[in-house]
Amino acid sequence: MITVTGSATTHPALAGLVSNDTATVHRALAGLRRSLAAEAITDQVYTDLNAVLDEDADPAPDQALLITERLRATSALLIGVVPRLTHPYPTEAMLRLLDVSAHHPHPAETRGHVRRLALAVLTVLDLLGDDAP
Repeated sequence: MITVTGSATTHPALAGLVSNDTATVHRALAGLRRSLAAEAITDQVYTDLNAVLDEDADPAPDQALLITERLRATSALLIGVVPRLTHPYPTEAMLRLLDVSAHHPHPAETRGHVRRLALAVLTVLDLLGDDAP
């Protein structure tokens, strides 16, 4: 819990800007968490997930490679953000994401790998729930 004490709470210039009540602190923390998630999870992530996981999806090998690289970058951001957003920490899902994102398959296996990576990212996004943008 964050507590504000001292001159910040009594200084006239800060009157109304600083609060030490629990509800305000929790709203501020929720906003910061959503901001962290928004930095990691862009519209491009959802576009990439759709390009790979839609029912009729069949990305070309060069497109699959580009999507893989973007999803790896997203994975790295999620690895830094998820500990701040979820409790309890989703150990199994995060280990799966780490494992899949670290794998660099033979070019012939790129399509299957990008699907596995997309599923791992989607699983983590599902665990974020309302904190995911």
